[in-house]
Amino acid sequence: MVEEKVLKGRIARVIAATRFPFVGQVDWDESRTTVVNDYRNKEWAFDTPDGPLYPSVAVLNADGTIRECGEVEVKTEFTEEDVTKWRTMSEMTGMGVTYKKFFLYVPEGGEGEAERLLDEDGIQYAGLRTWSIDNWNLVLKPYKTPDMAKDHR
Repeated sequence: MVEEKVLKGRIARVIAATRFPFVGQVDWDESRTTVVNDYRNKEWAFDTPDGPLYPSVAVLNADGTIRECGEVEVKTEFTEEDVTKWRTMSEMTGMGVTYKKFFLYVPEGGEGEAERLLDEDGIQYAGLRTWSIDNWNLVLKPYKTPDMAKDHR
């Protein structure tokens, strides 16, 4: 079994490489930079009163401001600390059309609980996704996309 922190980093790197932007996306602003934070390498953080908060994936505008972020979870049971982290990331990230550009990736089976917590706590998000491993390959599935339909991939 792969260590949780290693698995989280691997998943974040695949997500960053294939979804920010999507490989065939034609309307992506190429001046943006996609950054991955993992246990070995932390490149970008939200500056919070409690110290730096590192999202798994951050997409930065050309001027260095945050456009969107993605957070990878590796467990299906979530704590109040997780919810607080999600709220902070959502509040501090950029806006989509209607909602903040916060994407949450949870293991398959955790999506119902994650959705309940996001909704109960009034956390804005652009997408809730599941991940699973099938024959050593990462499988990502859109679960809920309340903002931009093109993101439901």
